[in-house]
Amino acid sequence: MKPSGDSLISDARSQRADRTLPDRRARDDALRTNRRTAYAAFAWVMVFVAWHVIWYITGLDFPSASDQHGAGQVVVQVFTVIVDLLVIAGVLLPLALAQPWGRRVPRWMLLSAAWTGSVLLSARGVSGVGDDLVRVTGILPKGFTGLTTAQVIGTSHPSFWALFASGATDVLFTVGGLTFTLAAIAYRRATLVSHERGS
Repeated sequence: MKPSGDSLISDARSQRADRTLPDRRARDDALRTNRRTAYAAFAWVMVFVAWHVIWYITGLDFPSASDQHGAGQVVVQVFTVIVDLLVIAGVLLPLALAQPWGRRVPRWMLLSAAWTGSVLLSARGVSGVGDDLVRVTGILPKGFTGLTTAQVIGTSHPSFWALFASGATDVLFTVGGLTFTLAAIAYRRATLVSHERGS
């Protein structure tokens, strides 16, 4: 007995659904992971900003152009502008990775920005933590930079809070590097899965 046309169509639809279901599940998982990691990176940026507010409230020093002269003053001013721009980019980038309006930005730009953030934050964090460790253990009393703790902190008698805040900041940068790395990986995977599904 030959199968009817209706049963052939039904079998074809069933086979197509069987193939589509794992694809859809993989896509949904990738998109969910992308959102989670992107929002984790955004949360890190908010903690980073709040931490700097705490620094300011507790009286810890920030580099100030008014404390410098000549080329040193220009360097601090340029550094301040760059940091401000990076913070703005750090707020917008994770949102662009997670939200629909981010699809208007070319994929390569978002990925490049995410990896750049990952590298910069990781380099700053890991080098800072390493510098702290070699100072504390006495392996290199002047750290990797050749500066004493007094020169780094800005006083020969730093308070416990100043020492803690300095170390915590290094750890915070390391965590930021990790969150942006995960966000970059998840975004790359989500966009690849979406592209494959759309093709």
